[in-house]
This record gives sequence, C-alpha cells and structure tokens, in this order.
Amino acid sequence: MGTRLVSLVHSLGFRLLVPLFLTVGAVLAVHALLSLDATRTHFMLLVQEEVKRSSSLVQKATHDGMLQNRLDEVQTTIERLAEAPDVAALRIFDKRGTIVMSATHAEIGTCIDIAAEPCLSCHRSEAPMSTARLEQLQMPRQDGNEVLRHLVVIPNEATCGGRGCHDPVAEAPVLGVLDIEMSMARVEATVAAAQRQFVLATVVLLVVIGLVATAFVRRLVHTPVALLRAGTLRIAAGDLGTRIPVHGRHEIAELGAAFNRMAEDLGAARAELQQWSRSLEMKVVAKTAELQRAHRQVLHMEKMASLGKLSATVAHELNNPLTGVLTYARLVDRELCDQPLADDVRAELQRYLSLIQKECVRCGDIVKNLLLFARHHGAAMAPCDVNEIVDRALMLVRHHFAISNVQVRHQPLVGDPPMVAAARQIQQGLLALLMNAIEAMRGPGLDGGELLVRVTGDADEVCIDVGDTGVGIPPDILPQIFEPFFSTKNEESGVGLGLAVVFGIVQRHGGRIDLESTPGQGTTFHLHLPRQPRGQAERG
Repeated sequence: MGTRLVSLVHSLGFRLLVPLFLTVGAVLAVHALLSLDATRTHFMLLVQEEVKRSSSLVQKATHDGMLQNRLDEVQTTIERLAEAPDVAALRIFDKRGTIVMSATHAEIGTCIDIAAEPCLSCHRSEAPMSTARLEQLQMPRQDGNEVLRHLVVIPNEATCGGRGCHDPVAEAPVLGVLDIEMSMARVEATVAAAQRQFVLATVVLLVVIGLVATAFVRRLVHTPVALLRAGTLRIAAGDLGTRIPVHGRHEIAELGAAFNRMAEDLGAARAELQQWSRSLEMKVVAKTAELQRAHRQVLHMEKMASLGKLSATVAHELNNPLTGVLTYARLVDRELCDQPLADDVRAELQRYLSLIQKECVRCGDIVKNLLLFARHHGAAMAPCDVNEIVDRALMLVRHHFAISNVQVRHQPLVGDPPMVAAARQIQQGLLALLMNAIEAMRGPGLDGGELLVRVTGDADEVCIDVGDTGVGIPPDILPQIFEPFFSTKNEESGVGLGLAVVFGIVQRHGGRIDLESTPGQGTTFHLHLPRQPRGQAERG
C-alpha cells in the first residue's frame, strides 16, 4: 500500500492534477467570495433603500398628526407601523435627546447621552447642523441580532412654527430625529443561504472539474506515458520488437511515433550489428586459420631450409668418396681383364665390380637429388611454354597410364602460356608428381582411377594442379610429406626424395606448393609458380 501511494504521489498525472486542482479551487473560491460579497452588498443596498422608503412612509404617516399636535394619534400610528415583521424599533427624539414617542412604551421619556453614537452624527463638531448631515445609517447589534438603523431629521416647518407650537424655523430648524431600526435577520438568512449555495456550487463544480480533468489527464497524459514507460522497459530488457499504439496528432502521439521509429532503428541496428559480428567472427576464424596455415608453412620452410643445408653438406661430403669408389672400380675392372685368372673367378669378380659401379651410380643420383633439393645448383632459367612442359611430362608416363588403367583429364592453360623457368626441372617435378599419383591409384582394392592435370594462371603466376583419386594421405603425416627420405612406400626402390625434390624445385623458382588430401578419396597438389622469378625480374 505504501509503495503504491508513493508511486501515485510521484506519478506525472498526480503532479499535473494537484496544481491544476489547487489553481481551479483557488479561482473558484475567489470567484465565490467575490460573488458572495457582491450579493451581500446588493442585499444591503436593497435593505437600505427599503429603510429609507419606510422612514419616508413613517414621516408621511405622522406628518399631519405632528402638524396638528395629535400626539396620541401619532403614537398609535408608530405602534401600528412597528408591528411590521422587519421593524425592530421605531422612536422619535426631540432636539434635547429625549424619546418622546416609541413603539416600546418603556423607552418613552428616557434621554440618551449626547455622546452616544446616534447623537454624534450631528453633534461631533461645532459646525452648525443642517438637514443634509443629519441622515445616517448604522448597523449596531441588539440582543445578538443585527439591525439596520436609520436616523432622519424632523425639520421645523413654517406651517408648524407659525402656530406657536415651536420656535420659528430660523431659530429652531430641527424639531427632532426619527429613529427606525430594521431587523437584518431575513437579510442575514438570505445571505447565509446564498453563501451555502455558493459553497455547495463551488464544491460541486470543483469536483466535476476534477473528475473531468482527471479523465482527460488519464486519457491524454497518463495512459500514453504509461505505454511509453512500459515500452521503454521492454526495450531495456532487449525486446526491440516493442511497438506502442499511436492515436491523434498531439505532442505525445508524435513522441509515441518517434518511440516506434527509435525501436525500429534499434532493431535494425542490432540486426546489423549481429550480422557484422557474425561476419567479423567468420573473418577472424578465416584469418586465424590463414595465420595458422602461414605459421605452419613458415615452420615447414624453416625445417626444409635446415634439411636443405644438411642435405647439401651431406651431398658434398659423399660426392667425392663416391666418385673415387666408382673410378677405382672401373680401373680394377680394366686391370682384371689383363690378370691371369680363371674364367669363373674373373666372372665373379666382374659381377662384384659391376654391382659396386651400379650402386655408386645410384648413390650419385641420390646425391644429385639432394643437391637439387638444397638449391645449391640447377639449370639456368629461360622463357618456356608451360603447356609444352606439361605435355612432355604426360607423354613420358603415357604408357604407365595405360598399364595402371588411369584416365587422364588434361586442361591446358588458356591464354598466355609463356613463363621464365628451368623447363627440365619443372618437367622433372611434374614426373615425380605423376608417378606418385599413378602409384596412389594402384594396390589392393584399387583398379586405376582418374588423374586431373589442370593449368591455370594470371598475369603474375601459373598454377599447375595434379590430382588423383587414390588412397589419399593420412592427416598425421601431412607435415612430413616433403621431408627428404620420408616415404609411405614399401618398395625397396622408394627412397623418399621425389616430393622433396619437387619442393626444392618449386622453392628455387620462388613459388609454393600446397596439397589437399582426403584419405580414401585422393590427393591434389597445387604448384604456384611465378611467371618470372624474382631474381630474373631484377636482372630484367
């Protein structure tokens, strides 16, 4: 209950209604007071006019009796006139302040003090009295009841003074004073009733205005603001699909329309932000994968560079001893022909020497491949046609395709085939890749397959793709596939230098080699070769 009361006190509708209610109440109260005062003044003016008319009536009714000095008749007239319900008192004073006639017999003969309020109206100054100054209206209180007193001078007339009743007019202009007191009870009752009506009308009008103002404030202010507040809370909670109803063309309706536009813009901005976030996340993932690939490639290149240095050192160290062994084996073979030996012994010795020579030649080839992998020497580069290089390599292994039941799909480079390269080395690398592809499509459960050789390129580089549908390469050995003497073959002839030589050839041309392999589906090698190696471009 306390929370609801505090919420009501701090609400916008309450803060609008209270000042409005107080202002309207103050205006209505002021209006009621002014109206009540005007009504009272109007009633007083009417009563005053009535008193004056009554005083004039009394003067006229007693005029003849006073002229003829019929005091009993005048007394009777005064008593009858005093029987009127609004006449509180009716008396006549002589010029000495003695009540000579009164509706109340007890007052007759009494004299009032010259300092009393009725006398001060005429005797407060030394200025000579005049009839214009002797008429007065007062509102004294008598027995708790408010009365209106009217004092009017009874002037001396020539008709009266000439008869010897009074002094002449010149000596005594005033004979006495007529005092009439009119009761204000009915007037006060009427004013009180009017006051109650004004208060009741003011309260009713204030209540009606309050109810009407409350209804308008609730409809035009409280309800739209409550909808805006609820919508704002829903948006703050994340519901950007919130919309509030808009009615009319006033400022709060415009605020509601602006709120809906804001919510729509926020929804669009959040959707765009989410889309941008997803796109950024995908880009980050792609860049991370690219960086990881680049990192692995750098590590692999550093590893291959170290292996290249080691291979070059080993090749140089083995080349001279192998050459010496081969030379001395040939010399011994020549000398053996001149020696007197049995034919079977000579044949056996020559068989040994032939085996030594063959193995020395094979070791020499391995050394040459190591040197080629290490890039310590190679053929000079010259302009050549990449399509011709690929055609010659395919022609050299064409019979292997037929024997192994391999279908070849060749897609030559369309456009500009020239490039600067060591054509024989490129052909040697392609032969190694083609033979590996043929061997990958032979074996248990395999009866040939399809070989794809595709050449593409642009103005800067040429890409040669060699793909097979063979056994594929397991992912755990992919990082070692280009290392020297690493091989997955079981044949005794496989020494594991084919892919290492291909890697060295591509590196010597300033290119790169990538591969894609799925076990059981095949492997594709991508050779990226610049159209003009960097060293050649600088010399050009």
